[in-house]
Amino acid sequence: MPSHKAADIARVMKARIAEGMWPAEATLPNERQLATEFGVARNTIRNALQVLESEDLISREVGRGTIVKQQASDELRRVLEKVSGASPLDILNLRLIIEPQVAASAAIHANSRDLDFIDEADRTANGSPDLETFEHWDNEFHARIYAATHNEFLIDFYSLLVVVRYRAPMMAIRQRAFTEDRRQHYCEQHIQIMKALRSRNATDAHEAMRSHLATRRRNYFGE
Repeated sequence: MPSHKAADIARVMKARIAEGMWPAEATLPNERQLATEFGVARNTIRNALQVLESEDLISREVGRGTIVKQQASDELRRVLEKVSGASPLDILNLRLIIEPQVAASAAIHANSRDLDFIDEADRTANGSPDLETFEHWDNEFHARIYAATHNEFLIDFYSLLVVVRYRAPMMAIRQRAFTEDRRQHYCEQHIQIMKALRSRNATDAHEAMRSHLATRRRNYFGE
């Protein structure tokens, strides 16, 4: 599914540019570094960069690398800064409001390819041997559910959440709260979400996602 992965990665990159994480005239990490970060092949990164180049967000220059050309407007940047600076608890509470409905929408709108793509992330997360690998594929699982809604606004919204998710405060909380028992429980909850999506049951998908995120909140914040 390289084209699908490239589109997802391009959305994350655009969110980073929009919020100023990669400002105008900044040099992006090279293809090898990006491939390592996202856990994909370099040609997938190359395809993602082509998306950004086609939208005139970056330029690739001999001797300089990949350079950011544009940033968001000041107004949009202020909004993005507020979101990216929000507390981890606020972000998780926001996900609890939005993401169960995203799962319900995916149960209705996902095609068979979408469901297989989500299932691939679920199975890989289940077999992940360590926190870093599990977190990567857990993120992929949720990102692919957003993608399965075929709603571009929701897909871009999750790309912004990904930037926040990988900031140091949130990663420290995730690492502190990580245990093998909890990982197994998350995997079991993923399976319930997947079953609801496969059966096209929007109500069950909504409830399974709500329960999963509520479990995360209790484990992270004791609430």
